[in-house]
Amino acid sequence: MRARSSLTSTLAGLVVAGAALVVACSTKDGGDSPGAGAGPREEGGGANGAEDGGAGAEPIDAGDPAAACPAPFDAAGSGPKAGVNEGFVAGGQARSFHLLLPAASFTGPRPLLFAFHGTTETGPRFVDRARLADFAAKGFIVVAPDAAGNGSYWPVWDAMRAPDAEPAPNADLELFDRLLACTAASYAVDKNRVFAAGHSAGGIFTNRLLRSRSGVLAGGVVGSGVFDFTASGSPAPLEPMLVVVTWGGDNDTYRGTTPNGVSVPAFSFVEQASLASKFYAAEPHVAHARCRGNDLGHAWLPLNDWLIDLLLSHPKGTPASSFSLPALPPGARAACSAAPYELAPLPDMTCATTARAGCTQACQLFADCAVENRTVGPSLRSELSKIGFTQTSCAGCVQRCQAGATTQVDADALACFSAKQAAASCGPGIEGATPLFQAVNECCDGRGGSNLCVDLCTTLVASSAAKAFFPTCQKLVP
Repeated sequence: MRARSSLTSTLAGLVVAGAALVVACSTKDGGDSPGAGAGPREEGGGANGAEDGGAGAEPIDAGDPAAACPAPFDAAGSGPKAGVNEGFVAGGQARSFHLLLPAASFTGPRPLLFAFHGTTETGPRFVDRARLADFAAKGFIVVAPDAAGNGSYWPVWDAMRAPDAEPAPNADLELFDRLLACTAASYAVDKNRVFAAGHSAGGIFTNRLLRSRSGVLAGGVVGSGVFDFTASGSPAPLEPMLVVVTWGGDNDTYRGTTPNGVSVPAFSFVEQASLASKFYAAEPHVAHARCRGNDLGHAWLPLNDWLIDLLLSHPKGTPASSFSLPALPPGARAACSAAPYELAPLPDMTCATTARAGCTQACQLFADCAVENRTVGPSLRSELSKIGFTQTSCAGCVQRCQAGATTQVDADALACFSAKQAAASCGPGIEGATPLFQAVNECCDGRGGSNLCVDLCTTLVASSAAKAFFPTCQKLVP
């Protein structure tokens, strides 16, 4: 794959199609029923172990519930209760969430886990599927909100944004802030052990939250979450945290039709796990671990006890330099490491030179940005095949262009593609494919007389997973 670069702000309009390729859905139901105990807010706490709050446990000073909680949770004794809570107003929306409380035998400030569900789930369903009652059994308070479809790129959580959209209000981040304050005002919450976890769509939002609220969070678990477009917009390094990136293995792939009718032939989360792992590992104050399932598919890894102990051992402020990854228990269906997950690039594809100027360059751009891309390539495999690509050759693309791009308008479009290919810096992930999206949209804009553009656009817009990336094609081939 050719040179890489990050997304610039000029790509804001292209990312709307993230909903097409970024399929973050949960796949499995079942598991233990949520546990619930009762425990009012306490100011005390012992010094050691989860039973008494853990070493260094210190409660969040959230003040009076009347100020920290929205109505009707602001009245005395009316704070969040175990089970389903509804009508919690945050970000101008009435939201619902599921609350698990540890047994009353646990004393002192409690660790808190925010849990974010996948596309086809609710908070309670994710609690069941991921067996999050395990966390409550170890003394955690667990808050599992329900999404409200706020995401503009993927309609679950507002997790993925183009850089130009970063300053806009985010109702889901506001929900996290308000729930944290209200929960801490109603129960004793350890300010040094607030964590986030999520799988699939929830994993995307966990990336967003870790990158936006590192000043509050002690860390979290990103399960099969897309990393692209989850930046906070701040260039500052993340504050000290522990981040565990997990995925189901090489077969962590989704296939199916999304709730908004987009048919996705294959979306692999492996490259996204690599991008997340390398990012967190490079952060100077972040302790990083990554766990790959033994080909468990698109699944939350069955490592709850190990994850619980790992999170509890790493309160907020623990230096990253002191981190030591514990061994997995015998029989664990995963492998973990503190080293960044490096995913080998696919082999470079070189397109042959043609007599028709620009055909080589146009096909080379598709090869560099799509065929060699482990996220976009599988999602567009059928379309790339129709354009003339195999996994190892672009000969069919070159031949198709040579035979069909015969008009002057084609020559103009090909000149544009040549210039774009010369300047392109393709890379991994959806962000790494944006030079291709830009080129098609700009080079085919207003060129309905181009056989090349009509051919490309007819192929691309036939796929519901591809067409949103190509607004020019939608106009050219209605």
